[in-house]
Amino acid sequence: MPRQLAPQAALALSFFAAAGSLPAAAQPGPMGYPDPSFEIVNNTDRGIEQLFANPVGLRDWGHDRLGAQWVPPGARHVVRLDPRGGCRQDLRLVWRDGSVQDLRDIDTCAQRQLVLGAPSYAPTPAPMPGKMAPGYAPQPPLTLRLENRGGRPIALAFATPSGQPDWGQDLLLGRMLRAGARQSLALPPGPCLYDIKVVFADGAAQEARGLDLCARPAVRFP
Repeated sequence: MPRQLAPQAALALSFFAAAGSLPAAAQPGPMGYPDPSFEIVNNTDRGIEQLFANPVGLRDWGHDRLGAQWVPPGARHVVRLDPRGGCRQDLRLVWRDGSVQDLRDIDTCAQRQLVLGAPSYAPTPAPMPGKMAPGYAPQPPLTLRLENRGGRPIALAFATPSGQPDWGQDLLLGRMLRAGARQSLALPPGPCLYDIKVVFADGAAQEARGLDLCARPAVRFP
C-alpha cells in the first residue's frame, strides 16, 4: 500500500473558477441538480497516475476516473461527475511515485478548477525543433461533433477510448440534445479510436464502437 502524505503536507492547493472547458458556475443536471464536474490542473513536477472522486462519506473509492490515462506535469484533465452525487466530494490522488494524497469535502460545484501546486508554475519550455521531451508528447484535445438525426432528444452521451470497461461521465452534462441539433463535445484524453454511446429521452440506447475520431470527428445518431 503506498504511503499516505499528511494533508496539505507536500502539495500547495489553489482553487479558481474554471474557464473554457467547464462553465464558470455549475449548471443544473438532468434532475435539476448542479453539475459537480471539475477540471484538475497539475502544476507540480510529478505525474498523477490515478484519481478517485466520491461523494463525501462513501467508504468505497470506486473506479479510477483517469482510466488508462494519466495527468503529466503541466497538463490538465476534466473529471466528469454524476450530478446525483452532490457537490461535496472526497478526492484521492495517486502519484506516479506511489504516494497518495487525500482531499476531503471539496465543493466542486463552487470551485470548478483544482490547481495542484503553485499557481505561478510555468510549464517546461517546448523542446527545440526535431527533439521531443522524454516520456510525454502533448497531443491536441479531440472533439466529438455529435449530431442528432432522429426524432427524439438525446438525454445522455458517453465517449471513452475503445476497450475501456467504464463509459465514464455524461458529456452533455444534463443538457438535452434536441432532434435535428448538433453539438461539439470535449473528449476525455485518449488515442484516436473511441467508443460512443447515446441514450435517448425515452431510455433507448445506441452504441458505435472503434470510431477514428481523429480522421472523422463527426458522429450521427441514429
